[in-house]
Amino acid sequence: MSKTDKMQAGKMIGEYAGIAFTLLGILFGMMIMTFIFGQLGSNSIPNGTESVSVINETGAWLNETAYTVSNSGVIGFTGLTITSAINTTDNSSIAVGNFTVSGATFTNASATTWPSIWVSYDYTQDTDAKKATDQVQNNSLVAITTYTAGASTQLNTVSIAIILILLIGVFLVFWKIFVTNKKSSDTSGGNFG
Repeated sequence: MSKTDKMQAGKMIGEYAGIAFTLLGILFGMMIMTFIFGQLGSNSIPNGTESVSVINETGAWLNETAYTVSNSGVIGFTGLTITSAINTTDNSSIAVGNFTVSGATFTNASATTWPSIWVSYDYTQDTDAKKATDQVQNNSLVAITTYTAGASTQLNTVSIAIILILLIGVFLVFWKIFVTNKKSSDTSGGNFG
């Protein structure tokens, strides 16, 4: 094998090695991105809550059926606490011990019923910043979450494709070296096989 042939074989090996390392770098980068976005999708943003007080909500009742407070639909509604109630018939105060609270509803805990009351209560809800952050997180990470859910299949397919390309590349390099060595052996008068 002449010096020129060896140099050409070295260049070709260098080119194939460059392609192989580029493909491996792309695969590694995809795995890192999947890991990072997978972590972002599973982490939650710290909870930001605020207390809210409602004074004299109208249209409520205190009897054997549950009453759901009107603000129950706000994002992050928790911790309903009845602070006071007034019977609208005679403006008399109703003791908070007459209420049984469950989630966003309350029911009567006594034998006396009141068909119409004004109820005051406190609850906790998410702050505007938390709502906005959650909305941005939900919108921006939906695609990433979908991607990471199927990432193992996608990465397996990509990994197999890259491994096949690398194997074909290595085969071609060795084939080229074999053919080059055979030609140089044939021209030097020897029999290579």
